[in-house]
Amino acid sequence: MDLGFLRPLYESDGPVASVHLDTSRDTTDADKKIELRWRHLREELAALGTDEATLDVLEEAVGQGASRAYGDHGQALYASGGRLLGAHTLTEPPSQDRASFLPVPDTLPLAIDRGRRLPYVLVALDRIHAKVFAYTAQPTHKPVMEMENEGYDLQDIETQGRLYPAQRGDAGGRRADTNMAQELWKENTAQVAEMVREAVRKVDAKAIIVGGDNEAIAYLRDNLGPRQLTIPIKVVAGGRGGTDAEERLHETAEECLHEMIREERDQVFSDYQRKLAHDQAVKGTTSILPMLSEARVDTLLLGADRVNEPELWGSYYSPVLVDTSPKGLDDPDAGFKAPASALMLRAAVMSDAGFTELPQTEQSVDPDADGGTTDAGATLRFPK
Repeated sequence: MDLGFLRPLYESDGPVASVHLDTSRDTTDADKKIELRWRHLREELAALGTDEATLDVLEEAVGQGASRAYGDHGQALYASGGRLLGAHTLTEPPSQDRASFLPVPDTLPLAIDRGRRLPYVLVALDRIHAKVFAYTAQPTHKPVMEMENEGYDLQDIETQGRLYPAQRGDAGGRRADTNMAQELWKENTAQVAEMVREAVRKVDAKAIIVGGDNEAIAYLRDNLGPRQLTIPIKVVAGGRGGTDAEERLHETAEECLHEMIREERDQVFSDYQRKLAHDQAVKGTTSILPMLSEARVDTLLLGADRVNEPELWGSYYSPVLVDTSPKGLDDPDAGFKAPASALMLRAAVMSDAGFTELPQTEQSVDPDADGGTTDAGATLRFPK
């Protein structure tokens, strides 16, 4: 995953207030619950020394934007010096509401959440009609683009005089009807393909998910061949045929997305394990820190589990420097302590490294290894 979207969160010379808040709207009193959750975090931030201007700008952002949609979700908010640096809707509510006021933003929950989503295009298709939906990687209540297409059928063509009565009533006429129908379906899906290409461009989609008539889907595949689009096309249950079919399509599309993301994460981890055996990767926080400080990390792998997360030392002036002691920084007097993930992600962002969540089975804290630091891994830009 490209971490470039996090860069605006580091555009501050002062400390940053980070808020991760459950903003679910699954009950009639959701607004009151959100208000109470925020009030508790505001008091916590104030006790940490957060200025009133920053608290006020955060309060204004709580529950706004896409987070006003109904359902389970959360928010990640970042502000400094009275300025909102970023407001992001989280696909899932955080495991617990959390706030910090540190020299660096606390970005792990946001990076983990973003890595669990993909921008995609969803198509409900039969031989005549189609609906195309485009979704970004950020969770939204509605698609950012929705288009419909109503193509031609034989009755339309017959009305226009392109079929003749003599074509019907014998085997030759039936064959002519069949050939004409297939040509119409191909023409219809060619129109849908152009809509799909537009939707893919709109959200920079990483996958196309399609449900509906199998023959129409085959024609759509032909129109979206490798010369047109290189992203995968996944076929799922549901599609055209009423509200139930479309609801089923959206449900199976979510299942398909989760499977794709899991497969992608597993592929990155397999690549990491292979490189580990050839000195092209390192394991454990202590081994990763010098690689981050030298901007040699290609992909950083961290787990979502923050239980007993240790603190490390970072530099005010050199954002890629991270160490277990201030003595490892360029200026020990200009160092500060912060959660390990916050400093490691800052170094990764500033050195243009990528990020992937560690598989759940690999997430642990070993008190006897690495000085008690959270398990982590990294692939390198060149062998160590």
